[in-house]
Amino acid sequence: MKTRETSQNLRLAAFDLDGTLLGPDSTISRENRAALARLAEAGIEVVLASGRHYHSVASYAAQLPEVKWIVSSQGAEVGTTDRSHVLGRTFLREAEVRALMEAENGRGFTPVYYSGDDVFTSTLPNKDLAGYTALSGHSPVFADRGEIGQMELQKILWLGERERIAELRTDERVAALGVQSLQTQPDIFEFMPHQTTKAHALQILTDHLGLKAENAVVFGDGENDISMFQWAGHSYAMPHGWEHALAAAKRIAPEGPPETVIARAVEEMLK
Repeated sequence: MKTRETSQNLRLAAFDLDGTLLGPDSTISRENRAALARLAEAGIEVVLASGRHYHSVASYAAQLPEVKWIVSSQGAEVGTTDRSHVLGRTFLREAEVRALMEAENGRGFTPVYYSGDDVFTSTLPNKDLAGYTALSGHSPVFADRGEIGQMELQKILWLGERERIAELRTDERVAALGVQSLQTQPDIFEFMPHQTTKAHALQILTDHLGLKAENAVVFGDGENDISMFQWAGHSYAMPHGWEHALAAAKRIAPEGPPETVIARAVEEMLK
């Protein structure tokens, strides 16, 4: 992929947050901010595409005036930064929610539930929730299981020890649940509808904007970014990213400090 051809063809750039646009301290560096501003000045639509809940992504979008669109909850929602225009939402079916809540029983994981309105848990404060709060910047709201079971849920997370979370990747009982499942952090495993992907949400957005996948470049580091790597005409994986993500991307961003990797990738792309 020639960088000159890429820059001439680009109309949209989508950025994952954790491990990509955000540095290890969960902030956006001055260099990365400047890179996004440079893209916007070139007439390229800048999009945040994250597994985080809308409210968490919106807090970062508020720092970036060039961002008009958000893909949140792994693609369960896509719309404007202020939610005045929501292009698409997907939710787990009621039977899927029941099956997942039943599957939690006796496993010892801490569940976290994403609705369109907020993030909930049915567990009292513990170390898993403390770790999740430190990562996401948002403490889940406590609700009883009966109340949660009546909600429209975008996705369900299980939090736990890293070794046990990793085992879920090959657990036949998990596969039998019939929903999409993936590990997104060493201590987080997620469940959502099969159609909930960042790629699906970005397709909705590009259709709305009159663009095509070939006009998009995407940036990410995790396995939840693979769908958009495969969808987009151009893609960059972070050099510190997950093995399967590195294999799926068309290019690997230049090595260097993780908090400025986007700045280096954009610089390379626009040469």
